[in-house]
Amino acid sequence: MKKRHLLAPGPTPVLPDALLAMARPILYHRGPEYEALLASVREGLKFLFQTKNEVLLFTSSGTGGMEGTVVNTLSPGDRAVVIRSGKFGERWGEICEAYGLQPCYIDVEWGRAVEPDLVAAALAADPSIKAVFATHTESSTGVIHDIEAIARIVGRTPAILVVDAIMSLGVANLPMDAWGVDVVVGGSQKGLMIPPGLAFCAVSDKGWAMVQQSRLPKFYFNFLAERKSLEKNQNTFTPAVSLVMALHESLAAIRAEGLTALFARHDRLARATRA
Repeated sequence: MKKRHLLAPGPTPVLPDALLAMARPILYHRGPEYEALLASVREGLKFLFQTKNEVLLFTSSGTGGMEGTVVNTLSPGDRAVVIRSGKFGERWGEICEAYGLQPCYIDVEWGRAVEPDLVAAALAADPSIKAVFATHTESSTGVIHDIEAIARIVGRTPAILVVDAIMSLGVANLPMDAWGVDVVVGGSQKGLMIPPGLAFCAVSDKGWAMVQQSRLPKFYFNFLAERKSLEKNQNTFTPAVSLVMALHESLAAIRAEGLTALFARHDRLARATRA
C-alpha cells in the first residue's frame, strides 16, 4: 500500500500509538476504566497547557471551543477587542457578532504580527472592554503573535485575554499561567497528533470570575457544568471515547519527550522546511 504524506497545517499525521489505541475495544464512558483514563488525561492536559487550572474537554472542532469561550465569558452588549490578522482572527469577530457583542477590531495586514502597543491603545481608549481575542499562531499565514507582551498589557486591566492556540498547542511555547493568559483554546488535530474532534479550553482564575458573571445563552458548551463533571472524572455529555483514548497516548508521548525538547524539535523542523 502506497504511503500517504499529509503535509497540511491540520489534520496532521496521527501518532502510531494513538492509531492503535483507537483500534482497541471502546470503553463505557460512565465506567471506572474510562474514569481512570480521563483522570490521567486531565493531568496531561494541565502539563501541556502549563496551568494549574482545569482544562475543559469537548467533543467538537476547535471552533466549538472558540464559541464556547465567547458565550461563557461575556454578556449581551459587551465590548471586546478582536485582533484580525488572518482567517482565524476573523473568526473571533464573526462569533462575537453572532452573539450580539460589540467587537472593536485591530486589523493587521495578513502575514504580519500585531504590534502590542495597538492593543494597549485600544484598551486605553475604551475602559469598558471586557475581553481581548487573539490568535497565537495564525495558520492561514504562519505568523506567530507576541502573546507574552499582549498578556502583560491586558493583565493590567479588568479585561481577560483569550487566545486561539489551536495551531500552536504542542508546537510553540505558551506557558499559560506564567504569562497570565486567561483562556487558551486548543484542538486535537494539529500538534496533538490525533484526529479532529476534540476541543480544549483552559481557564485562569480571572477567567473563571468572568464565567460566573456571563449571561449569554449556553447549553452544550457550559463551562461550569463541564468543570463540575470533570472533577468527578466524567464528561457532561457522551464524549468521543476513542479520541480520548488516542489523546491519552499523545499526552504520554509529549510528557516523555518533555516540552523544551518538543518545542525545539518543531522549531528545528520549521527552519528546515523554510530552508
